[in-house]
Amino acid sequence: MQKGMGLTLTAGFIMLCFYACKKDEKTVSPPLPGNEFLTTVRLVAVNTADASDVQVATITDTTIISHPPDSIDHPVLTLHAGSTYNVSVRFLDETKTPAGNVTDDIYDRRNYHLLCFDISGGANLSVTRTDLDTNNPPLPIGLQDKFTTGAASTGKLNVQLRHQPNAKNGSCDPGSSDADVDFNIVIQ
Repeated sequence: MQKGMGLTLTAGFIMLCFYACKKDEKTVSPPLPGNEFLTTVRLVAVNTADASDVQVATITDTTIISHPPDSIDHPVLTLHAGSTYNVSVRFLDETKTPAGNVTDDIYDRRNYHLLCFDISGGANLSVTRTDLDTNNPPLPIGLQDKFTTGAASTGKLNVQLRHQPNAKNGSCDPGSSDADVDFNIVIQ
């Protein structure tokens, strides 16, 4: 009887281990990437008809720098009337030495980001995003753009980097803002 009881106990122990070790399968999703940390937004505009016509405007934290340094009080992007510019938008983290290039991180996560542009105040400017992500169908990113100017005018350009993990649909509505800054636009 002890032999039969030993087999029963052994079989029971094996069954207990089998069921105790069996785990339900679960789908594990990686955590969504958080918002980007950045201190600086820079617009670099190169005239398609004159490569020597390069205009740069930079906003750093609460300090505003304009290149050429014609104004310390306001970030100004000065463009020629009736022109087309290839524009790159760059993001930096200048709390590091050397400054961290957040633009590369944004590009790596391009399926989660969208740059939105809002023109106000009468600036004769149109903006077309020229780069695409790898979504299906591909959606615009906005790190590379085409700015087309009309007649002489002034206004504002709001640049907003939208963080849209699992929500990007080509519109600016979903998600949160990594950056939301205004540049003064002068078209002359």
